[in-house]
Amino acid sequence: MNRLIYLILSVILILANPLFSETINGTITGKITSAATGEPLPGASIMVDGTPRGTSSNIDGTYKITNVPVGIHIIKVQLLGYLPATRTDVVVNSIHPTEINISLYESPIQTQGLIVIPDYFDRTTDSKISTQVQSNEEIRRLPGAFEDVVRAISILPGVAQALPGRNDLIVRGGAPSENLYLVDNIVLANFNHFGTQGASGGPLSFVNLDYVDATSFSTGGFGARYGNRIS
Repeated sequence: MNRLIYLILSVILILANPLFSETINGTITGKITSAATGEPLPGASIMVDGTPRGTSSNIDGTYKITNVPVGIHIIKVQLLGYLPATRTDVVVNSIHPTEINISLYESPIQTQGLIVIPDYFDRTTDSKISTQVQSNEEIRRLPGAFEDVVRAISILPGVAQALPGRNDLIVRGGAPSENLYLVDNIVLANFNHFGTQGASGGPLSFVNLDYVDATSFSTGGFGARYGNRIS
């Protein structure tokens, strides 16, 4: 009877001892590297599946997870730009740390497509400060214009003819070759019949006034897309 009481008391003392009542834990260490280059990968998330234990890899790719319950666990690793990795059957004991080195493979980051909408920003229009518009009827009625759109421009302020009877226009003192002619935004090197090579004038414009709705003449304030022209 005394022996039985002694045995029961011994069991109670063993269970009450903190050394026996605490859960036995272990440690997991290792290094996270790139499978392509072998370089260390910092910032990777390492978690022990089914437990709150986890950590992140250091600048040199190493990591250390402490207080992991002794047993067999699953390790999961994630890092942005890499495929997630899982290591199963990781045995953790209390005698020595368990070393688990894991290599990650790169994965392209999938993003949603971008939609480019034209004319999102307001288009900057050319200044109209130095622009004069002549309608078809105004050109037809101008004295001395002979229904010629270029001669109609030559009578405007700041414009002169290089030679009488020719449509070589001098605009604000510039050379006739510095003028730019556009028909429906199409550049024409010379707007006139019998033009001289390298010049922009001639005796008479070849544009029939019946096909002209209006003309727009600018002596400045236009955009850079027109190049080194002064009018």
